[in-house]
Amino acid sequence: MNPEVHESNVIWCRLVTAAYNYFHVTNFFWMFGEGCYLHTAIVLTYSTDKLRKWMFICIGWCIPLPIIVAWAIGKLYYDNEKCWFGKRAGVYTDYIYQGPMILVLLVRKKAVKATLVLLPLLGITYMLFFVNPGEDEISQIVFIYFNSFLESFQGFFVSVFYCFLNGEVRSAVRKRWHRWQDKHSIRARVARAMSIPTSPTRVSFHSIKQSSAV
Repeated sequence: MNPEVHESNVIWCRLVTAAYNYFHVTNFFWMFGEGCYLHTAIVLTYSTDKLRKWMFICIGWCIPLPIIVAWAIGKLYYDNEKCWFGKRAGVYTDYIYQGPMILVLLVRKKAVKATLVLLPLLGITYMLFFVNPGEDEISQIVFIYFNSFLESFQGFFVSVFYCFLNGEVRSAVRKRWHRWQDKHSIRARVARAMSIPTSPTRVSFHSIKQSSAV
């Protein structure tokens, strides 16, 4: 955020901006993958077994990569200044990655229009604060802090409301915990049984039996 660094336009600063935008785009595509899964689970309940982890990995991590590479090439040739942060008048290279983000939001809203409770998970915060309010200093400060707060803690809110407070998830965790307790108690009982010393009476009887045999 240092103006001198922006003006210097050093390569590490441009790489930081590219990495930031990459993870920003992956956030949208991971939410898109989550929306696809939820849509499949709600509308096509019999098809969830066909979904695989590698599909979501490709959606979340792989698809944004060529988008950011294309954006970086566009910035390098047409807007190579100020660490690639911000827009120059008449240059629209930022839409290379912002366009897919907008498209993902529109597709998700259409896919989950019957399940309004999912909208916070699927990017309602980005819809509210997607556009910078303008040049007013107070508006800029409010926009930066509020948008940063929502973006930074969105994963926390999602995990709390849609995972830790979810009845199905809590039931699965509870079953797993009880299963672990049962295994642990069985192992403890076996360990105690293995560690019980031989009874003195049994030893003496065995010794007497051996002595009489001799």
